[in-house]
Amino acid sequence: MEEARSWIGWRVDDLNGITIGQVEEVIPGEGDRAAWLVLGDFCLDGRRFAVPAADAVGGTGRVWSPHLRRQVRDSGALAGESFTQQVEAHLRAYYGRAA
Repeated sequence: MEEARSWIGWRVDDLNGITIGQVEEVIPGEGDRAAWLVLGDFCLDGRRFAVPAADAVGGTGRVWSPHLRRQVRDSGALAGESFTQQVEAHLRAYYGRAA
C-alpha cells in the first residue's frame, strides 16, 4: 500500500506505452494492500478511471499497467464519483477478477 501511495501524481502508461492518465488515489483492499489505482485524465473534464493495483508496476516516476488504454478509459463509466462495494464488484467483473 505504501509503495502504491508513492505513485500518486505519477503518469500511467498502458501495455503499449501510451499514457492513460495519472494516479490520483489508491483504494485499499484487504490486509493493507492496494486494490485499485484511480487515475485522472489530463484534460479538465474530470474523468476518472480505475485499474487493478496488483497488475501495476511503478518506477522512476511512471506506472505501467498491462491493460490497453481504451479498456482502462472505458472503466470510467464504472468508476464514477465514489468508490462503493458495487462499483468495485463491477470493476472486478470488467477486468475479469473473482470477487
